[in-house]
Amino acid sequence: MKDINLFLKKLFLNNELVEILQDNSLVMEVNDNETVLKDNEYVKNIPLVIDGRIKVMRNDESGKEVLLYYINPGESCALSIAAGLNHQKSMAYAVADKHTRFMAISVDKLDELIKKFPYLNSFVLELFHKRFNELVMYIDDISFRSIDTRLFDYIDKNTIEETNGKFVLKTHKQIAEELGTAREVVSRLLKQLENKGLVKNFRGKIEII
Repeated sequence: MKDINLFLKKLFLNNELVEILQDNSLVMEVNDNETVLKDNEYVKNIPLVIDGRIKVMRNDESGKEVLLYYINPGESCALSIAAGLNHQKSMAYAVADKHTRFMAISVDKLDELIKKFPYLNSFVLELFHKRFNELVMYIDDISFRSIDTRLFDYIDKNTIEETNGKFVLKTHKQIAEELGTAREVVSRLLKQLENKGLVKNFRGKIEII
């Protein structure tokens, strides 16, 4: 648990707060694509990501899915906090984007600590501000930027280097969900890039040439 203590101390300068969080949280691990939070359910625990990444998604009645934001190490879920503290059902769901460890903090304990520690309250407010800005930028993206430009940016941000090349380890469906478009659109654009010799499409991954 030493790594958890160091992780918390980097986030919060108050030793008492660190000890309380460590003593009143569960460290959980989830694999890629494993559910962290279900849609339309009451939130009982709030995630604080230690390592890995969680993506927060929303879908409509037709089943169309859209990415709202990522929860990176040292961050939590603004929508979960808002729903939990207001005793409302979640309006989104969250899944792991890769193998992820996070601390699960009960809503009641978080509510108690926010009132006791101004620094934690500031952390939550800053988180809300960041998520609001991200949502505004997302709205700008889907309103003013073409899907092919957004796809190029997505590939650039999600390319990882392996010993045998550079890859985006996502299916066409996953990319479409995160860009808020149809899988057929993503597949068509990636096929065009493949015909130009820029990528190679494989099942579950894309190789960058």
